[in-house]
Amino acid sequence: MPDSASIVEAPGSRGRIRNRLISGIGASALYPVVTTIIQVVSVPVFLHCWGEKLYGEWLVLSAIPIYLSLTDFGFGNVAANEMTMQVGKGDRPAALKIFQSAWMLTLSISVLVSAISALLIEFVPFARWLHITLLTPGQISATLFLLVAYVLFGFQANMIGAGFRCDGNFAFGTMLANVVRICEATAVVIVVLAHWSPVSAAAASLGVRVIGNLCLQAVLRSKTSWLRFGFQHSAWSVIRRLFHPAVAYMAFPAGNALSLQGTLLAVGSVLGPVPVVVFSTLRTMARLAVQLTAVIQIGVWPELSRAHGAGDTQVVRALHRYSCQAAVLISGAIAIVLAIFGNRILSIWTHGQVAMNTPVFMLLLLGVIVNSFWSSSMVALLATNQHGRVAVIYFIATAVSLLAACALMRSFGLIGVAVAMLSVDLLCTSIVVPSSLVLVEDTLGPFCTSMIRVPPALRTGLLQRLVKWDMAG
Repeated sequence: MPDSASIVEAPGSRGRIRNRLISGIGASALYPVVTTIIQVVSVPVFLHCWGEKLYGEWLVLSAIPIYLSLTDFGFGNVAANEMTMQVGKGDRPAALKIFQSAWMLTLSISVLVSAISALLIEFVPFARWLHITLLTPGQISATLFLLVAYVLFGFQANMIGAGFRCDGNFAFGTMLANVVRICEATAVVIVVLAHWSPVSAAAASLGVRVIGNLCLQAVLRSKTSWLRFGFQHSAWSVIRRLFHPAVAYMAFPAGNALSLQGTLLAVGSVLGPVPVVVFSTLRTMARLAVQLTAVIQIGVWPELSRAHGAGDTQVVRALHRYSCQAAVLISGAIAIVLAIFGNRILSIWTHGQVAMNTPVFMLLLLGVIVNSFWSSSMVALLATNQHGRVAVIYFIATAVSLLAACALMRSFGLIGVAVAMLSVDLLCTSIVVPSSLVLVEDTLGPFCTSMIRVPPALRTGLLQRLVKWDMAG
């Protein structure tokens, strides 16, 4: 086995792993920071200006278009993985072909989905189904259509992000994307403070997203000149080759939508809008740990793809161990803090308008620790497009848990929802971790040992000896 320190310090692409990791994780750290700031600022503003009832109706409506994120069939993320692996091999023409093929498919899907969504919005009685009383049918239709457009433009943003990621500019692209998110949230908060309607809030989000996409596209052109927009190099053969992993990948956003937005819809249908606000607020607090561990996951993702494409199994294994251990440490520490001070934080954050439900909150915190662990391990499978079997299991388990939550809510209220969500995370842990260990050529014993080993990075500086530490085991 080659000296693992040379993997970090040697010249060439492998020698730049440490620098890209530091910059990538640093840029990714902006995401939970921005998300936390947005949530801390926006929740009290929504509650104060709109009231609990209208805010609950907005949460329910904004959850519906998220399902449209499934309609790109996972091609955006799968294409980004494949592009990064091809660049890792030194094959930029292949990466360009994948990029333009995925761009062509994304635009085609967006046009089709927008037409179908317009028909559904016109004829589906959302007000009656979701117990919406403060908004008129016209306001509901306008809000939904604007939010649908916002999600569809998000498809284009994902492809632009893939362009930054594949050529080693992940950190730079991530920073720009976070700037756009801040601008979007600021625009919505201004609208709410002006006591304008949810229609105006949705329009503000869409307007900033469109302008942001145009700016990001211009920057990508100047940063990565070889990655040209257009259809000259697109090919349906590329789309057919990526179809299977893309459809499998779709199971994850589908499962996430069922778990996150689907849960809100279920709570709203069974218990009403007010419990939606309670559950959404408690879950937002609990998921702070998920947002922070996502920093590590997002940061190592492009390096996992690049290393796998270059055949560096040692680096892939090291990154897998590091991300899993970081997930356990971060989520566990945050869960302890929130378990102790959560009630006080909630009271200050919502000005006492949302009451703490301690049993539900504790179950959510436990679920967050388990979820952070298995989702960090899952990145190894996702980054290499080898996630098919696990993705299907995850979707089925999430769908069953949502049905169980609906049944349990009638007898146990919000506790039933928390129990159903935790069961999915425990199941996924038992399936994902063994699959990832096979991929990275690791064994359970050394992997478990690495989870309790003190990282040298804590003694010698952030990530300086990441690979040496992991390969020593």
